[in-house]
Amino acid sequence: MPRPKPPEPLIGRQVRMSDRQWLILNHLGGAEWLRTLLDKKDPFPKKYYDVVLKTGGPNALRKQTTPIQERVRPTAS
Repeated sequence: MPRPKPPEPLIGRQVRMSDRQWLILNHLGGAEWLRTLLDKKDPFPKKYYDVVLKTGGPNALRKQTTPIQERVRPTAS
């Protein structure tokens, strides 16, 4: 029986975790459980993530800094 097509394109990712943590993840429901949890707990609406991905991709989030990070950075004197 073929798998149903996912609602969004899936990209293979690597996650570093111990064997014990991997077993726990699989007991909880694996990737499907994790996807459901992320959808339930996301702090922003889906449209926000769509705009971020269109404007710069997943690396755009890493390049952004918050105002707190700007204040903490040492200034060159």
